[in-house]
Amino acid sequence: MLPAGRAPLNRKEEAVARPAIDLAAEVVEVIAETADATTLRLRLPQPVQFLAGQYFTVRLDLEGVAWPVTRSYSVASSPFPPTSTIDLTVKETPDGLASRILVRDIAVGTTLDVEGPFGYFTWEESDGGPLLLVAAGSGIVPLMCIVRYEAARRLEVPTTLLYVSADRAHVIFGDALDELAARSLWLSVTHAFTRDDTDPAARYHARVDAGMLAELVGDTSPSLLVYLCGPPEFVKDVETMLIAVGVPTTRIRTEDW
Repeated sequence: MLPAGRAPLNRKEEAVARPAIDLAAEVVEVIAETADATTLRLRLPQPVQFLAGQYFTVRLDLEGVAWPVTRSYSVASSPFPPTSTIDLTVKETPDGLASRILVRDIAVGTTLDVEGPFGYFTWEESDGGPLLLVAAGSGIVPLMCIVRYEAARRLEVPTTLLYVSADRAHVIFGDALDELAARSLWLSVTHAFTRDDTDPAARYHARVDAGMLAELVGDTSPSLLVYLCGPPEFVKDVETMLIAVGVPTTRIRTEDW
């Protein structure tokens, strides 16, 4: 029951305020995305409501480690239609305790201890648009969830995705993004490769700069909403550049790891 005088929670407030659920999830499919990134398709014992952009934690008992290792991974699959199956996409990190095992050693039939959902880096219809999504590396995962949610709901909110990768081989969800962009007039996918100067799959062959962002922001509506996700330094630098090209701070939502 809400305190006296408190307005009812809206759908988003309700979702992020809802207690996380501890679940035993069965791995039903292992999908190799790149040489160092894997999607684990998990079957949960019950459907769990979450918002596009949220994440779950995974707890692992590792040999030689006295306590469970807990790591957070964003959901890559759409929260609509409701389902008891979710995709968590994991990118291996150098010297990572959990990511190496999840990317390379988990087999179909394994049971993982997961808890969630968590997070405020979310989008739904009431947030509006148009959208500019900017990702580096595995920062694409929650943004892919948002795009898949838009497609599943047939929302057609104008969406531009700028995805920064070292080269084509490091593009997570490459085929899925191509397929979505080919059938979705509302979606534009732009790649920037930082270690390949010639691949025509990329519009840009450089790190993100203010000029690049200005081209993508263009003369869009003042209602433009930006979602920015990637390594901390990347997120900080790109946010500064977005503000410099005229995007209000209040219209930029960030998440880093």
